[in-house]
Amino acid sequence: MRIEILVDNEEPRIYPLDKPKMLVGSHETCDIVINHKGISRKHCIVTEKDDKYFVTDQGSTNGSYIDEHRLVPGSAAEFSSFFPVRLGDNVLMTLLSDEEAHELGGDSELNTQNNSSPVRNESTKMISLQDLHSTNTAGLVQKRSETVIKRKTVKKAIPVKKKTAASNVLVGGIGFLIIAAAALYQYLNKQEAKVVTAEKKAPVIVVDNRPILRFESGDVPTPESIVAVANNPKCSTDLEKKICMTLPLIYQEKWGTVLLDKTVLMLANGVKYIEDAKAYVKLPRATEEGGPAADLSTFQSDLHLVALMLWIRDNIPLEVKKLDEVKDLTFTIAFVDLSKETPGFVSAAVFIPESLLRLRQRIQEKDFAAAKIRGGSEFSYALEYLRFL
Repeated sequence: MRIEILVDNEEPRIYPLDKPKMLVGSHETCDIVINHKGISRKHCIVTEKDDKYFVTDQGSTNGSYIDEHRLVPGSAAEFSSFFPVRLGDNVLMTLLSDEEAHELGGDSELNTQNNSSPVRNESTKMISLQDLHSTNTAGLVQKRSETVIKRKTVKKAIPVKKKTAASNVLVGGIGFLIIAAAALYQYLNKQEAKVVTAEKKAPVIVVDNRPILRFESGDVPTPESIVAVANNPKCSTDLEKKICMTLPLIYQEKWGTVLLDKTVLMLANGVKYIEDAKAYVKLPRATEEGGPAADLSTFQSDLHLVALMLWIRDNIPLEVKKLDEVKDLTFTIAFVDLSKETPGFVSAAVFIPESLLRLRQRIQEKDFAAAKIRGGSEFSYALEYLRFL
């Protein structure tokens, strides 16, 4: 398999996937170096497992997108040749089969630049919500389709082995899929435009209030470990008591704080908050009528995001500006269902304490009013501050 990188109006470049894990970013030590202002130093990782490919955003400033949905940092999403990944605003990453890569020219014929070329010394561009709506994958897919046609035309002028009928069918099928994907993106973009107003929005990232994402693999609990301690005594150790005094609203009934390894686990009523979030996120009509499964997935993701925003608003006091006693730990807000004898895991989000407090300062009451019109996408800025399990 190969990866094709299309940057703005530059000539696309093809790279072999010759390692089980490939780091993509603007830093010269990355496996695939992309010298573009919208690409973070370590933007994303492409991994291969059991003949499938996955892409994981590394907390990049401008995000990674599949089908116009921003990937949650730290969570792997399947990467297929049918749906390319947009990195930032103007970079398209497409998975190619070896056959299609050969049709388009191959690695050595396209990659004329040295992969170790120095990265431009400039800061990563910040993208506003308005930019996120105006920039979409459809335009990049269309640009790539035109480039594919041109490159195949040039390739035909070079003597090559006679193709088999099966090869022709494969290439034709891939071309059809590219055109179909472009049409799908155009349709989704038009649907989204119906609910996006012309009002200018504040930048996704505020320079003096940047999100912080520092996670080690050992700092992130598993759903199984959360469920295992859900019925443990809450706010019982000295550290847990101090947190419960600083954040008194989280200690109610069975809910409270438990220290779990390297994370402070704050339990929340998942049933209640998911139900409350339904006032902001409507189930798509297409899903009710048996529409695309992607619509249901988006609905569920937005539901969990809004539930998290409601909990933070309700339980983290604005006047709390620092939590020095836990600065070296992580916070995990875990939504669980304790209504049954066996606790059930609903969802969870991991923060470092500073990023949680910074996010609390960003949340405005007007966001919730706007969410009733635009849904969970109104809180897309929050994804910069956390990692969902």
